[in-house]
Amino acid sequence: MKHKKIYLTFAILMLSVSLFAQEAENNEVIDLSNELGMHAGFTTGVGLSFRHWSGKYGFQLTAIPLKADDFKFVSLGVTGLYSLNNKKYTRFYLYFGNHLLIDSSFDGWDGEYYDTETRYNVGFGTGFEVGRKVRYTIMLGYGGYNITDSDYSLLPTIETGLYFKL
Repeated sequence: MKHKKIYLTFAILMLSVSLFAQEAENNEVIDLSNELGMHAGFTTGVGLSFRHWSGKYGFQLTAIPLKADDFKFVSLGVTGLYSLNNKKYTRFYLYFGNHLLIDSSFDGWDGEYYDTETRYNVGFGTGFEVGRKVRYTIMLGYGGYNITDSDYSLLPTIETGLYFKL
């Protein structure tokens, strides 16, 4: 008798979920999503990356700190995202990236760091991603490299990443 009640409750629950489920109009995806993956970009950062989409707006955090006996390397990227078109398997969006790089070499003889270089890059452009649970993304745009220094550069940029939806 106990098992029949459990099966009946489960059947009613499954039926109600299937009855109230809705398909997005025109295959449009409107829900929130979190993604975790790897990213490499000149203006958006290098390393482990987390993305959060809330409707049309999103952000991306990318970072990797590395330290060994003879060097330190830190990459930190914060990127703003704006979705133009979001379908079940694709997304087209705009981005604005900020990337801070700190690179230090270590002199083992006197125990001090030398040649510490800090660079700040910014960029903007368009991005495209494809996939459902695993998403491959490519971003193309224009970037300012080492903009805090007097010998900055303005050049095209390319960024790429591989993300897993959580």
